Amino acid sequence: MNNFFSQTVQNFVDFFKSLDMTRRIGLIAVAGLLLASMTGIVVWSSKTDYKVLYTDLTKDDSAVIARMLEEGKINYQVADDGKTIKVPEDQVEIWRLEIAKKGVNFTGTVGYEVFDKQAFGTTSFVQKINKQRALEGELVKTIMHIKGVTRARIHLSIPEHSPFVSERKPPSASVVLDVERGVTMTGDEIKGIQSLVSSSVDGMRSHNVVVIDSRGKKLSENDGDNMSTETANRIALETKLNSQYEKKVEEILSRVIGEGKVIAKVAIKMDFTEKVETQTTYDSENAAVVSEVRNEQKMVGVRPSPQGIPGARSNLPGEAPQPGIPETRNDVDKSLVTRNMAVPTIVTKSKKPTAEISNMSVAVMVDGKKVPVMAKDGTPMVNEDGIPVTKYQAWTEEELQNFQAIVGSALGINQTRGDKLVIKNMEFAKEDLSEMEAIMRARENRELMKNITKYLMIGAIISLFFFMVVRPFIQWLTENSVESIEDFLPKTIEELEKIQANQRLPGLEDVLPSIEDKLNPEKIEGNMLREKIISLVEQNPGKAAQVVHEMIHAADTNKEIA
Repeated sequence: MNNFFSQTVQNFVDFFKSLDMTRRIGLIAVAGLLLASMTGIVVWSSKTDYKVLYTDLTKDDSAVIARMLEEGKINYQVADDGKTIKVPEDQVEIWRLEIAKKGVNFTGTVGYEVFDKQAFGTTSFVQKINKQRALEGELVKTIMHIKGVTRARIHLSIPEHSPFVSERKPPSASVVLDVERGVTMTGDEIKGIQSLVSSSVDGMRSHNVVVIDSRGKKLSENDGDNMSTETANRIALETKLNSQYEKKVEEILSRVIGEGKVIAKVAIKMDFTEKVETQTTYDSENAAVVSEVRNEQKMVGVRPSPQGIPGARSNLPGEAPQPGIPETRNDVDKSLVTRNMAVPTIVTKSKKPTAEISNMSVAVMVDGKKVPVMAKDGTPMVNEDGIPVTKYQAWTEEELQNFQAIVGSALGINQTRGDKLVIKNMEFAKEDLSEMEAIMRARENRELMKNITKYLMIGAIISLFFFMVVRPFIQWLTENSVESIEDFLPKTIEELEKIQANQRLPGLEDVLPSIEDKLNPEKIEGNMLREKIISLVEQNPGKAAQVVHEMIHAADTNKEIA
């Protein structure tokens, strides 16, 4: 193994010495560039990956967390103008738990833990302020549990208690909400926050709680008039019922007519009058006698008719009647019955709902149907794209009556209370989207051409860099130049005679590329020498003839001497 490394190093040293100064500088520059690239890759791969620990922080919260990380000797990064703190990826979960264990209160929120440490001799005023701070802090913590709320601030205004009722003022509150991006608080959520805050303070009403967002936009509707609030609730109820009935009508008819071909509008008029009725019913058939008082009188009396001289004497009782004078009879038979009866009585008290539908008006507009156009031979016609050709056809009156009966039954239309239901057939207008489609298509084509051009330019730059820089440099660095070969070719008669004696060029093996063992190096060397000599003769025939002439004369001279 040591011999291998030694041989490799020796070969590299020999190769480096065989280069001229320019190639040596180029080789050193490329080696330095490769070393710098490898170093950069190693540094980049070993770079610490930072992840977000907390984001959207205030400056105070950011300072508190930074101090804790410095005490724990943890590297961290601050981004987004101090609102975001990043730590190494493997430390994120650990330090979130650590910060939670230490009880860090973000945004300075302090709840009832303000009473954990009380100094001796605290005044009642301080206790009152601490109580209000604790209540505000607890409300903030509760509101931040609402989905979408990232931060909240609450200010309570609790007036001094007065013994005079006329001088008492109700408490009030103001709430500032900071919500997540893309989140919009609904009206019901705002009312829920108002109810939450008002229920936490004695004597506070919902309309005394003002809610705004972080940009100062008022979100709550603070209307203290009960009548106005009731009116707004009634209008909201009517609107909600209208939407429900419209959705029901469109859902029923769209199954037959088609999706998007039905438009329904419902106007409901509601009666919010509160009515209380009392109804009494007597059951005479099941009556029972409770008591009965009966008084009967019978009397029989006879007396003569008035006679004699008118006066008192003739009317005195006991006088014997004169003959022929008729008598006056007075018979009395009197019966009086008083009967007390117990009659079963049913008293019904009913209170009708305050929200009752007074009448309803429903207007429905439906689109016609598309029927295929038939050719003369009775087959459906198709266009150039193979799509069947259709034409508009209105619904018949009988079909509209069926629609009206179905809708009326579904909504509970009552003609006696003045409900109205109208269903009309009209052709819906279609938006011409061809221009929009052409604009979108042109935009897509531009984006496609832009991407193609970008990637072609990148490919061209890479190709040019390879062919104009990398490839020439490699060739320039490793090629065997003509000058290096000419150094081994004979330049004088003595060198040529030496070559003829040895039949090989000294040092040519180092220049020639590596060849398989089965090839004959001497043959390849002789062929290369022959081709080089032919090339030199063709380039300078006169000089070649002179060399040959001198060689011949030199041979003759040697023979004469011998």
